[in-house]
Amino acid sequence: MNTSTVKNKKINSGLTLNKKFLSLVTSLFFILPLNLFASHTIIDDFIEQEQKSYTFYGMASYYNNFSYYIINNKKILQIDTPNEVKMQASEWLAIVSRFDVMLIQKSGLLVKIKNDKLIIDNHDMLSHKDAVVKIVTKDKLTTIAPELDQLRYYHLWAPLAWLSKIVESTLVLIQTYLVSNWGMVIVVFAILLKLLLLPIGIMTTNFQRKVGQVQSSLTPKLAEIKVNYDGEEAHNRLMAAHKELGVSTFYTLKPILGSFIQIPILIATFNALGEMSQFDGESFLWIANLAYPDAVMHLSFSVLMFGNSINLLPFLMTIITIYSTIVFQNKHAPEAEVKRQKRNLYFMAFAFFVLFYPFPAVMVLYWALANILQFIQQKYVEI
Repeated sequence: MNTSTVKNKKINSGLTLNKKFLSLVTSLFFILPLNLFASHTIIDDFIEQEQKSYTFYGMASYYNNFSYYIINNKKILQIDTPNEVKMQASEWLAIVSRFDVMLIQKSGLLVKIKNDKLIIDNHDMLSHKDAVVKIVTKDKLTTIAPELDQLRYYHLWAPLAWLSKIVESTLVLIQTYLVSNWGMVIVVFAILLKLLLLPIGIMTTNFQRKVGQVQSSLTPKLAEIKVNYDGEEAHNRLMAAHKELGVSTFYTLKPILGSFIQIPILIATFNALGEMSQFDGESFLWIANLAYPDAVMHLSFSVLMFGNSINLLPFLMTIITIYSTIVFQNKHAPEAEVKRQKRNLYFMAFAFFVLFYPFPAVMVLYWALANILQFIQQKYVEI
């Protein structure tokens, strides 16, 4: 056998081995997707798509989260543990984002949470003909099934969830019958709500003024008692000083009563404004999209609690708050009390600035309008 024949045999042998290896790799490529590549499900696609839309920072990062539920016509179960749950017939699996909900109905699905991610061990069942998969906005949930309405504001205490739905319905009615622009809807809603709460606002303002007047009379007497008396004698004189002015020792709590009535409405309003998909893509004045911060400039870096944009509304809101509070501060209070009130004012203004800065523009717009209307009430409404 000559040398060329030997070489040809070696080459042909190598080619045969390469073909066998290539055939094995190709076979594995078509076998592996059943177990490996298919692990990326339509649920992962939905979550990735939602995450690409926008990233919130600070306290508003709550809107980046997803929640998972199983719902039937009797109850709603939040899936938040590694314990596996088997879906029954007529049950819905809901993957809830800020605006959208992915709904899946397939009996026998095995679902659980692992490392904050939804795991479906038998996700191949999603390709069955009887599997139902839909994506809807939260306001369209009842068009799929009545029991899905439970998902709306489920994270809130039931009375607050009910109140949030009333706020949402009111906003929709205003947009349907009064004004078409969603920014103007917020203006009209803020005015209507202020008029509705005006009696409570007047009552609260009256209480605040009375407290200021009492403090201006009581503070010198309390200072004198503190210097000259102690023990039971100090207590008796303290009670007598309050009685002389016709107030109880808890008189400073009266203004808080009005706030307690308004706080649930405020919570409901902010939840509705933050989760209504109708604001997405709607512009108003310089605000390009009411559903997201009103960025007037984007940064190449992000700042903790503030994000990566310069937002105008939070600055305007803070200026309005400080100005209105300074104008109407208690002029009857002692100098030391005035200084304390100013310190509290600046601290609260800064706290609200940090809190609201990364939130959707629609929420900051409403709060700024509420402060303007409060200023108008204090200046022009006779009380």
